[in-house]
Amino acid sequence: MTGALLKHVREHFRTMEGYVSAGMEMTKDDTKIFLNANENPFELPGLEGLNRYPEPQPAALLEAFAKTYGVESDQIVITRGADEAIAILIRVFCEPHKDSVILNPPTFGIYGVDSRAQPANVIEVPLLKTQGTYLLDADGIIKAAKNPKNGVKLVFLCSPNNPTGTSFSHETISEICEALEGHAVVVLDETYAEFAEVGSMTADLETTPNLIILRTLSKSYAFAGMRIGCMIAADTDFISLVRAKALETYPLTRLSVEAAFHVLSPQIREIAHQNIKKLLDERDRMQAALEKSDQVITIYPSDANFLLVEMKDAHGFYEYAKTHNVILRDFSAKPGTENCIRLSIGTPDENDTVLKLLQDFSKT
Repeated sequence: MTGALLKHVREHFRTMEGYVSAGMEMTKDDTKIFLNANENPFELPGLEGLNRYPEPQPAALLEAFAKTYGVESDQIVITRGADEAIAILIRVFCEPHKDSVILNPPTFGIYGVDSRAQPANVIEVPLLKTQGTYLLDADGIIKAAKNPKNGVKLVFLCSPNNPTGTSFSHETISEICEALEGHAVVVLDETYAEFAEVGSMTADLETTPNLIILRTLSKSYAFAGMRIGCMIAADTDFISLVRAKALETYPLTRLSVEAAFHVLSPQIREIAHQNIKKLLDERDRMQAALEKSDQVITIYPSDANFLLVEMKDAHGFYEYAKTHNVILRDFSAKPGTENCIRLSIGTPDENDTVLKLLQDFSKT
């Protein structure tokens, strides 16, 4: 399995020498004296331990992630949320001004922002809007990626997709991966996987060598403020390269690492799963209530903790809610989500406030 991704990496990254930080030289513990990182040896009251640099990729946290996602620890790179992983992958695979990425709008906007910042060429294969939902244009993706003139290195897929909430079938994603093996790398963003019945494709990594999966603790584990996520791939040589050459010197803060251990503990994971169930129940309640509003045209099926809602005047309701201190996400002017808002599912009280505002807005 090793080498399947590595061969797509820019020659520059394969041959460059990475920086070996002091934190990489050994695992820190209380039995050693560390005088290799120009750290201040004097701790400040209440901030004990923060005078020392953290390990770049703590082995124990890698094991915790591996157990959580059902993979091996040498198949994981821990990143600052999935966002950092996206930027790293574009930088590692795409030669500036030469290589291309494929996006499927409407989808998470940072894929395009980071690609254009590289800069890499962006090829859009829009989702197919049919029968009140969104589908991947698998044939269009494969055709565009295999066209040698396009120079496609990466295909970004998001499932469940943001902002539509759509889950795409594992069979379709596998078909795309299989068709593009040797041609391009498929990056599957599973940020919202815990909310979806179809679950993750991590079990398919061993049979899908050109697939990279992104996960994060931000959404399902209520951990957005700590910025911890990861990329997962079967190609361990590629994972080693990313750890050695593509990460920032010290990508993870000590406080984030310590908090991640807490979040991934059995007790907290159980609470997180209970909260996911509460959010899904609230999502269903909100959908049923929204369907009764004369302002709502369509509510798209969602496997995430949000709803994409087409309205008679989505932008107007967005502005009305904002004047009442409720901030929604306005997608009304974006192609593929015309006249839509994205409504994140909040607490029951927060959701009731939205419904009351919609009721009042309908009267104005």
